[in-house]
Amino acid sequence: MPDAVKHYLERSGALLDIVAQHADADRLLSDRIAPDMFDAGLNLAIAIRFAARALCPPAQIAVPEIPESFTMATLRPYHSKITRHIAPITGGDLIHTVTHNAGNATLTQAPMDYIARFALPNQIFHLTATYAALRGAGVALGKADFDGLHVY
Repeated sequence: MPDAVKHYLERSGALLDIVAQHADADRLLSDRIAPDMFDAGLNLAIAIRFAARALCPPAQIAVPEIPESFTMATLRPYHSKITRHIAPITGGDLIHTVTHNAGNATLTQAPMDYIARFALPNQIFHLTATYAALRGAGVALGKADFDGLHVY
């Protein structure tokens, strides 16, 4: 399970690389799918943070704070920080039950249940929202950019 979380963290970095190729990268990060949704930059920051939120609590490691702004200047270092922070975590470290909030619900979950049913789906949700906002803004993205597996 840690490999899947780390894979989608890497895909977040790949999206950052694609956005960085555009002169108006910060404007692209401010685009939204709908007016009442988070913008691409915040969704990407949340997707990045969910990698730490997925693996750190079951390993009893602190989760780093999210940046206060969501620009290329803040997201790239944040991505690097989270990548370094979770790199040493292995499946053998994920042994602690996690009590957390999901909206207004307080849940207590076994480590793998927490990752599989809460953290990883949320990471992918926010990565998908980022992808959709960027694609809607005209950024040339395909399935291979999202999952890193497809080749066309």
